Amino acid sequence: MNPNQTTFPVLLFMAVAAIARIVPHMPNFAPVEGLTLFGAAYLKRKELAAILPIVLLYLTDLVINNTIMRPFYPESKGFIWFSNYMIYSWSAMILIAILGAFTLQKISFHRIVGATLGASIIFFLVSNFGVWLHATSFYTKDFAGLMTCYIAAVPFFKTSLISSFLFIAILFGGYEIFLRLVVRNAAAKH
Repeated sequence: MNPNQTTFPVLLFMAVAAIARIVPHMPNFAPVEGLTLFGAAYLKRKELAAILPIVLLYLTDLVINNTIMRPFYPESKGFIWFSNYMIYSWSAMILIAILGAFTLQKISFHRIVGATLGASIIFFLVSNFGVWLHATSFYTKDFAGLMTCYIAAVPFFKTSLISSFLFIAILFGGYEIFLRLVVRNAAAKH
């Protein structure tokens, strides 16, 4: 398969993974880090690896923020188009895409494990920094408050890490199976 033929399946895998955010799940059990690393590994145009996950996250956030999470925005009237936390999620995803673009140039089990750990740590640090910095945060705006915020978020990190490894296994494994089936079918036709 040439690179142009592989772009659509990669985009499709990423879109399906993003939809998993809308399905009811445990807190922080989402494909965010996984779909970003997957895009960084398989998309030839690396700028898409940073932009596409943000677009997918934004679209699913529109659904989530205006349905499931709507009670968390009592001060907002009408449709919620943007929330400040999105900046931190997007920033983390850009950093994860950069990490993936460098570490997953050659895909191997060890590189995937290392990138997944790194992605989960990046998302944890950046997103919880945003929680701490937010105007409505009850954490004190000093180093002790930031550390308290990070410590309070550790249980969510465990769930996030487990989901990252699960979604990575599904995305990378599923895509490799897809490629083998397509290559096998192409070889059988010739």
